[in-house]
Amino acid sequence: MTNKTMNNETMANKTIEAIKNSKQPSTQELFNLINAYGITMLSIQDKNHKTITEMDVNYFDSYKTVFEFGQLNTDTKCIISQSDILSTESKLLQEEDMIHIKSSMSDGGYLNLVISHASNGKKITASKDYYEISLYELNQLLQKTSGDKPEYSCSIVKVKNKSGFDMRMIYPKQTFIDMEDDDTNGQLCIEDDVNFLKVNVMDDSCNQFYRKDSAESAEIAIMPYSEPFMEIRMVFEKLS
Repeated sequence: MTNKTMNNETMANKTIEAIKNSKQPSTQELFNLINAYGITMLSIQDKNHKTITEMDVNYFDSYKTVFEFGQLNTDTKCIISQSDILSTESKLLQEEDMIHIKSSMSDGGYLNLVISHASNGKKITASKDYYEISLYELNQLLQKTSGDKPEYSCSIVKVKNKSGFDMRMIYPKQTFIDMEDDDTNGQLCIEDDVNFLKVNVMDDSCNQFYRKDSAESAEIAIMPYSEPFMEIRMVFEKLS
């Protein structure tokens, strides 16, 4: 797990502004928009515009000779040689609130990226205010919600995914991690009067944990392993 500040929002805003002004950003700048948004539809078409591959993605990375598109915290990915991309153009469809990125490929086909909800679909962790933390650091925070003199109280938990699942827990009774012996694996447990959520968590790049602090609160965002489009958001109020 890398310890880096998420600052994709600033880069994304500059790229989107360039698109609005009919200035075509570079291929890599356009592809990097994937990292700022919650979900992007990727499709590969042949020269007759027949769809060969179609998948949802939410991360992009570039290496020496290839571009990699995939789903966070899974092994699902699409790898394309950089030399196969001949040109890339983009268009902001304001009425549909979408960004369409289209690359012409050396075999005559096309790579299409469609970002929906362009105005409000950015990941919360794309903000520079969030920073990546470890499972150990998350567990330390949760331990401060219990005991004789708790320092924090969990006020709300929100869980959502791309399928429309949206659950809220207000002041849950329990928020803790049931840790294994090596302190790198465990289960995040959250419970209120109606719901009980249990999610496997581990500290080896299978999960992603982000934190944002303010004077009165701490906010945690968790992207669980094998659930690339699920987000668990927890807000903790400071008690002292």
